[in-house]
Amino acid sequence: GDRLLMLVAERLTTAASDTVHVSRLGGDEFALVIKGDISNEALLMFGKHLCTLMHESFELSEIPIQIGATLGFATFPATADNAAQLYEYADYALYQGKNHNPGSTCLFSASHREQLNTDGVTEQALRRANLETEFHVLFQPIIESCTRETVAFEALARWNSPELGAVSPAHFIPIAERIGMINELTAPLLTQALQRALSWPSPIRLSFNLSAHDCATWESVKRIVEIIENSGFDASRLDLEITETAVMQDIGQVQQAIAQFRQLGCGISLDDFGTGYSSLSQLHALALTKLKIARSFVTGVHDNPTSYKIVKSLVALSLDMSLDCVIEGVETQDELNMLTSLGCTMVQGNFYSPPITFDETLVWIETPDDECTFG
Repeated sequence: GDRLLMLVAERLTTAASDTVHVSRLGGDEFALVIKGDISNEALLMFGKHLCTLMHESFELSEIPIQIGATLGFATFPATADNAAQLYEYADYALYQGKNHNPGSTCLFSASHREQLNTDGVTEQALRRANLETEFHVLFQPIIESCTRETVAFEALARWNSPELGAVSPAHFIPIAERIGMINELTAPLLTQALQRALSWPSPIRLSFNLSAHDCATWESVKRIVEIIENSGFDASRLDLEITETAVMQDIGQVQQAIAQFRQLGCGISLDDFGTGYSSLSQLHALALTKLKIARSFVTGVHDNPTSYKIVKSLVALSLDMSLDCVIEGVETQDELNMLTSLGCTMVQGNFYSPPITFDETLVWIETPDDECTFG
């Protein structure tokens, strides 16, 4: 890890000119201070060049290692008024890039400023929230498409704020991650999900999402392990989902976290597979049990040759690696038919059911498989 960071620093420094100062902020983050009157177009071109440069393989002990890089830029005085604001805006642009288009360059804009102001309201409500009472989980079924049997439920976070009303997880989860509160949300939500899952018959599994922050330190990993051990739920029926982007932030630390969870008996799913920049060698280094293929590849799979080929390749890869495969976001019969023809057996999405309450899961389980439908 440290050796790779040194190689990254060397490559960045080599690419920099006299007007570009490079420094390491901490972890895997670096800062670039660029002096001069540079157009937005030139900044974006420079950023694209650096992203391409970072994606080229690094040699570590004669082993090629491939990584991805995302850049966030802000400018003074065009958008920022002072140094602190310049850093805040660049950091926000970086975060937006990581979440929406990893491996690219994002330039802070007027729309980002507007979004940042909106996020500020949510952030303050989040800091004041009672995490035990305002947050709860819904459950979305994961279906064996050939038999229509329910094999698992994925727990999905929901927030009913007394100040803001129902807040979309797509809105509050990135904010919680950015301000370092996501770990505080994980504990009550995981505890609640495990307690609910105790009522399901033993073949049915629980799937729960972890963030990069949940795997980032030994303390946070230990806390999750303790919650699982104290829950009374059979850990061998629990799948912990980690995104490909989270893995790439610190693969060494994530590897250690996965080892702890696997020691308990938990399954490990790589979520949104295909959207990040992990290499096959890095995937093999992780003790995975399942791949989850993102909705973005499923849309139009029945009439889009490119989507079809991508999904076919990803499914074949999961089989070659002896991993289970779940297709997310299935919404139509045409999509389901095409995915089934490719050998996809486990699917999840609104075609079968949107996320449902715990009480509805009990009804769902008792309903014959060929009659199950919600929403």
